[in-house]
Amino acid sequence: MKTYIPSKQELEEVVRHAVEKAVAERLPQIINKTNRKDYYTIEETCKKLNVSRRHLQYLRDSGQISYVKNGRKIYFKAEDLDAFFNDNYIKAEEV
Repeated sequence: MKTYIPSKQELEEVVRHAVEKAVAERLPQIINKTNRKDYYTIEETCKKLNVSRRHLQYLRDSGQISYVKNGRKIYFKAEDLDAFFNDNYIKAEEV
């Protein structure tokens, strides 16, 4: 069995490449989470989903989107909106 011992320069290059790849993959997700709200109002949710208030009510009533009701105020969790997008994601067919 042969053993390969990389030089310091080769090791630094491998580590640098691995760190760059990890940062490039995770950084956009981290920035997105820090810049967004935890909860959205009805108006904000309609804009985010590009739907009318009536359609948003349909999504709520049919159980497609979860919500929080505090008195007469209704809020939507950002995580639930992300889940809604992911659940309804249709991948394009490869040509």
